[in-house]
Amino acid sequence: MHKIQRQLYTDHHHLQRLLSCLSHEIGCYDYDSKRSADLDIILSALDYIQTYPDKWHHPTENIIFDKLLEKDVQESDLIEQLKDEHEEIMLETKKICELFNSVAEDCIVSAEELLTGARHFIALQRQHLEKENEFIYPLMDTAFSEKEWNEIEKATKLQSDPLFNNPSKKEYDHLYRHILELEKDKQSDQA
Repeated sequence: MHKIQRQLYTDHHHLQRLLSCLSHEIGCYDYDSKRSADLDIILSALDYIQTYPDKWHHPTENIIFDKLLEKDVQESDLIEQLKDEHEEIMLETKKICELFNSVAEDCIVSAEELLTGARHFIALQRQHLEKENEFIYPLMDTAFSEKEWNEIEKATKLQSDPLFNNPSKKEYDHLYRHILELEKDKQSDQA
């Protein structure tokens, strides 16, 4: 497996972890929640999504998707749909960021609006990841030669994940520790 491909698989796993954390925090806006949401965690998670998946992961996938389309693969319609979803996800990320930044600036935003918007955003992300994982990522395993992967690598320039590969980075340190703590608590609950 080429390192770009390995990084994309790893990104999906990491994004699922982040979405679980975000979903946990969003759930705190529910009327029967026993605790308050950690707005810093939510803002940090959304910033990460704008910084890494929206700026490196999706553009890299788009390059790969274009190469797959050149091969006239059977999944061409789905690939076009996924490319459109990348644009939709970026717009939804911007909207949800604006919503939570309004909360951070003490603007009045209803809990219902936060819940609805955030849950839609998380569901959109998860559905998108599932489609890629189920239909397109397996296709990538067989579609490209090593030479083609090297061309893709030259076109994309491998980036380091600022949250999961560099947890010592100050900007995401709190978020990274929070994700690990939630996963530890979940494992304890399951034991």
